[in-house]
Amino acid sequence: MIKAVRIDHRLVHGQVAFSWTKFLEADCILVASDNLMKDELKMTAMKIAQPTGVKLVMKSIDDSIKALNSG
Repeated sequence: MIKAVRIDHRLVHGQVAFSWTKFLEADCILVASDNLMKDELKMTAMKIAQPTGVKLVMKSIDDSIKALNSG
């Protein structure tokens, strides 16, 4: 079940990722970004900011749309 959709850049800050996943009781974060998928350093930063016990999925925008539409 999708609990929230955000469009901004602040998830890279670990505190934001932690507080939102805790508040929403989310067990997975999907980051949809074409730019992110081309930048290993940014992907590493996302992994570092990943809250413990929360799955992190990073995909291009097109692949994210496909994943969300497939359920």
